[in-house]
Amino acid sequence: MPRRVLAVAVTLLACASVLSACDDAEPERTLVWSDDFDGANGELPDPARWRLEQFADATDDEKQCYTDSVENVHTDGNGYLVISANKESGNCADGWYRDITSARLTTQGIESWEHARFEIRAKMPPGVGTWPAFWAMGEDDDVEWPAVGEIDAMEYVGRDRSHVIGTVHGADDAGDHWFLQADTDSDTLLSADMHTYAVEWSDDTISWYLDGEEYGTVTRDEVEAEGDWAFDRPFYLILNLAIGGVLGGDVPDSLTFPQELVVDWVRVYA
Repeated sequence: MPRRVLAVAVTLLACASVLSACDDAEPERTLVWSDDFDGANGELPDPARWRLEQFADATDDEKQCYTDSVENVHTDGNGYLVISANKESGNCADGWYRDITSARLTTQGIESWEHARFEIRAKMPPGVGTWPAFWAMGEDDDVEWPAVGEIDAMEYVGRDRSHVIGTVHGADDAGDHWFLQADTDSDTLLSADMHTYAVEWSDDTISWYLDGEEYGTVTRDEVEAEGDWAFDRPFYLILNLAIGGVLGGDVPDSLTFPQELVVDWVRVYA
């Protein structure tokens, strides 16, 4: 999710439905992993599917401390996962001090996939300064970011509540960071209701969707013009709600808490 500067232009395309073929470019997919968040009210997410990370993410000047508390992440008993950013001062698990707590979930060490489709149905938080994301990182202990690769299926910032961003990150031969990015606007506020966000990843393209409509794609050739194609390895998922940071922006004193990212489901097709 880190290190935004300027977007590199990508080709924008459109497809009519979520899983239909677009000029035969999309592979047929089978649902291989999902979470419908059917736990009772006040439960932590299923530990067989998710691991809760505990640290203060200072890399991007974010303002939150990630915890494993049900105050920050829980199922609500109605089929939803609620990730809550709260005004709460204290020391984080890694020793940093923060005035805001939130949650970050990952499948790292549990499950990963290669050349898959990642989908989430969720309602975004409304507050300026919020920065929720649904993304994937390459799984390779011997390769560091950005060379290991990153696919951002969905990023949103509360100062622009109809806007969604999709990005891929990698490294060139010198190890320097590059990224390619697509974005689009919804006709309605993404904080007003549930929307479906997806990324389709094959061996030579990565494409993004909002509510079944493709809004951007990058090809292997476009990536290799920037650096290495890092996307022929398994990737694990990350789901988090950050506050502030280089993309989240300034956090106004008027921001009220809690700010909530509400998730209906997460699905993986392979």
